[in-house]
Amino acid sequence: MSIQAVAIVPVRVGSHRLPGKALLRESGQELFLHTCEQAQKATNIDVVCVATDDERVESVARERGLVVVRTSASCKTGSERCAEAVQQFDCHAALDIQGDWPEITPRDLEELVAQLLRGESHCNTLCAPIEDAAVIANPNVVKVVRGRNGKAMYFSRQPIPYVQEGAFVTLRHIGVYGFARETLLRVPGLESSGLAEAESLEQLRFLENDIQMHVLDAHGDPWGIETREDYDDYLQRLSVQRT
Repeated sequence: MSIQAVAIVPVRVGSHRLPGKALLRESGQELFLHTCEQAQKATNIDVVCVATDDERVESVARERGLVVVRTSASCKTGSERCAEAVQQFDCHAALDIQGDWPEITPRDLEELVAQLLRGESHCNTLCAPIEDAAVIANPNVVKVVRGRNGKAMYFSRQPIPYVQEGAFVTLRHIGVYGFARETLLRVPGLESSGLAEAESLEQLRFLENDIQMHVLDAHGDPWGIETREDYDDYLQRLSVQRT
């Protein structure tokens, strides 16, 4: 299939912090479908694809009319699952949108795709500022340090940078990655020094293999769903939106 851009939503059910979260449906539909709906609203994304090794996820996605690529259960990360799925598409750009980010905004997805299609980046992602000290200290909220060139220097679950004095804006990472197709295809073969495993952050494999990541400022304020508390907070926000 020859297209400009594909959004791939990798979905697995075996979450450690919140088992079965992809299939939670107290919102009225499965969690990952909210993410897919946001991607479908982006004007420069041609296809939204669910990549999964789970029959239940595949069934739900197909009932919704989504494209599904069955991927291997041996995929260790979401980006590896996306790399396997993107082989089915002749595209220029691919987004890896984590299925547990249901509030990702179409405008932010469009800007990631646009940068990739202009050839200005081979890999990109999103960030937003955080000020709350408790949120900064929360290991479920990933932080990123960005250089003057707009590219990521490091990601961590710990508060970074350490601010000894003065003021510094802390940035949280938003769980979506954009890739040029050829860059995404490299991901499964990337070696690791152990950083990615130590922090449980797959993007550190990209950085240490010299895949530079542009970090764009998000216009929206999406939050990932890592715990039951996160999901309950999401349901509350969704309820407010619907009233």
